[in-house]
Amino acid sequence: MNRLFLNQSFEEIEQFINEVFSPLWSDHDRSKDLEITLLTYIKNNRSATKTANQLHIHINTLYQRIKKIEDLLKLELNNNEDVLRIQLACHLRETYRHSLV
Repeated sequence: MNRLFLNQSFEEIEQFINEVFSPLWSDHDRSKDLEITLLTYIKNNRSATKTANQLHIHINTLYQRIKKIEDLLKLELNNNEDVLRIQLACHLRETYRHSLV
């Protein structure tokens, strides 16, 4: 998959990641929780039970966070196109995070 991004500059990749994640960063108190929740949720293939267990939070807390994430990012995590965009952003963030810091 990373071959698709070989011809992309780090600046373009960073810009895409920032476009996706920056709305989560505006809520300073909860931004880290929301970002970690999203990354964990996507990593767990959108399994609410696994994600809640891994984050040590109640399932209802997870659903509240997911709703907040959807509202902030203006997307729906049950929409395939939105999910693909988020999955790509999460993958790129994990793959390139050391290069972008």
